Amino acid sequence: MTARGRGRPPAGGMPVSPESILSEALGILDADGLDGLSMRALATRVGINPMTIYHHFKDRDGLIKALAELVYADVAAPETGEALARVHSLLTAYYSKVVLYPDLTLAIFARPAIFPDHALRTTNELTRLLSERNNAVRWTHILVDYTHGAALAVASQDGNERRRRSHEIMLNEYEIGLAELLEAFGNSPDRHSA
Repeated sequence: MTARGRGRPPAGGMPVSPESILSEALGILDADGLDGLSMRALATRVGINPMTIYHHFKDRDGLIKALAELVYADVAAPETGEALARVHSLLTAYYSKVVLYPDLTLAIFARPAIFPDHALRTTNELTRLLSERNNAVRWTHILVDYTHGAALAVASQDGNERRRRSHEIMLNEYEIGLAELLEAFGNSPDRHSA
């Protein structure tokens, strides 16, 4: 008796990995947004039965959570350096992901059950880096909200507006605002006593 491969086989008989399904799902997300990402459309694109997707991800929420885990997996602060510089790098990396996948970010906001572990890790890392102040949680919220607002504003612009204002210019504007917020955090009087 031979061992069965991972996943249900498609019509051609070869098993389909969750990774290949997620890769195709990201392609649909890029092209058609979250509204275009149905189990049937994804199955058609991969060349499998929709039940194969359910086999790997349980339901659409499971698929979206797995996509979010994949997208946000590499968002992290540098391991060394001054805390606020590390915060700047962490939030800039997160901003870039939100600009690339705004529908995914909005889906996470709308469905707390699919909040990815990597997003929680990122939030906890940010709070830890800001922990030199008593108001670290408040500043975490301020910085995350600023990042979401700036990234979603960029993502909501139509293609002509995006072409007119290059991504680099918009990223630069975000980073200037982030630097100003981090300076305000650095000047805030709520420092822990040493």
